[in-house]
Amino acid sequence: MTLRLLAMGGLGRMLAPAAVHLRSRPEAHFLRVHDRGGEGEFRSQSRQAWLQHGAQLVSSVPQLISDGEFDGIVICAGKNGDDQQIFQELIPLLHTIHKNRQYFILHMSTVSTEFVKVTHQYCQQYGVQYVNYPLTGGAKGAQLAKMLILASGDEVLFQRLQPMLQLLGVPKYFGPDIIAATAVKLIGHLMVFHGLLGISLAATLHKNVFQLHHLDVTQVEFFDFLNQGAGGTRQWEVTLRQGIEHQQWEAGFLVKHAVVDIIYTAQLLIEKNLPAILILPMLEVALLFAYLLMQYPEQEWATQAIAKLIADTPKEKLEEFIQKNIHAQPLQCLKNCVATLPRYIQASVMLDVVY
Repeated sequence: MTLRLLAMGGLGRMLAPAAVHLRSRPEAHFLRVHDRGGEGEFRSQSRQAWLQHGAQLVSSVPQLISDGEFDGIVICAGKNGDDQQIFQELIPLLHTIHKNRQYFILHMSTVSTEFVKVTHQYCQQYGVQYVNYPLTGGAKGAQLAKMLILASGDEVLFQRLQPMLQLLGVPKYFGPDIIAATAVKLIGHLMVFHGLLGISLAATLHKNVFQLHHLDVTQVEFFDFLNQGAGGTRQWEVTLRQGIEHQQWEAGFLVKHAVVDIIYTAQLLIEKNLPAILILPMLEVALLFAYLLMQYPEQEWATQAIAKLIADTPKEKLEEFIQKNIHAQPLQCLKNCVATLPRYIQASVMLDVVY
């Protein structure tokens, strides 16, 4: 039986490709897609793709859920603070049109494990089934239907969703614990950001050893070779290589999103009792991102930009900023990191989730 779905965040780069992947497929069909009216070429193309899919574009949540004749809602939107507002409006409205059926919410945003626990309880109160299946693999993975889809929670619901998910990427189920998939995403972030810090320091050390003036294209051959060794990291080929070869520091995983993911990862590390001193390198990366956002508020940066920051900024300035905000107690350090961020990002972080 075809799943009848609604979408929130359907014009974003991770969910929009579903319009093409599911077109004319019996596994699932999106009836309506929430459209907040954002501009840009990608959004315009995504609107056309959803219309060709057969979906209706609507501008409000009441219009989205309208007649109640659907099975579930797919949400792939923002971070804790952004999505909490969505759930705060959506869940009571869903309850009013219940019609003796249990709707499900497939939440694909990257949020904190605390968000998932609290939101799961909130949805249960209204008889709505909730799971968080975060995605990893970036916009290219979504476009090619090769992104990893991390799943946990109710296994019956996963089996029901699996045929559709297999058309969107590579799903894997991590057990019944509602936060397991969320935790897996954050475990992946440990690998990403430690790799990013390592390759960024390596690029600057190479610059200094070989007396280069800046990070430049002459380093590409060197790291293409060295990255094949035991110390290789995908953060070279996925992020830093394009920065150094093409001086492309804006395209990719944006710092304003990445810094929030680091904070959620650090929060989980603290919760799971890892040694405090070993959590600090992640928070140092968060502080480097915060420094970029503070010094260049009008500039969009991607994560590889910390290599340029380390290479071009006098070390005394970075040391002063990090020493001012780093703290041996990781909870205090976490609070310091959040406090250094622009206010709109602080609101998005929302470590304490309440409905």
